[in-house]
Amino acid sequence: MSRTEQIPVSVMGRTFSIGTPESEKDILMQAVALLNQKTEAVKSGGRIVETDKILIVAALNAIHDLLKISIQDGLAIGDFERRISDMVQACDKALAKVP
Repeated sequence: MSRTEQIPVSVMGRTFSIGTPESEKDILMQAVALLNQKTEAVKSGGRIVETDKILIVAALNAIHDLLKISIQDGLAIGDFERRISDMVQACDKALAKVP
């Protein structure tokens, strides 16, 4: 079982401490980086200046991108993760048989 760790993250210049399992720290940092990229894109558009609105639009853009990916081939994210896990297990089994 993975231990929860408090990770400092910075979004739009504000620092927060977020609890995450050690095994998911890298994913959290990738999510923060993506959110910061999305907020910069919204800010550079220049039409929205309020911080809370910038964050909401950026989050909606990120979720929209995720949904497009998950719906694209009729594959839900959970199904996608299960298929990857199944492939990893199949590879592990095959490699275990190699002398």
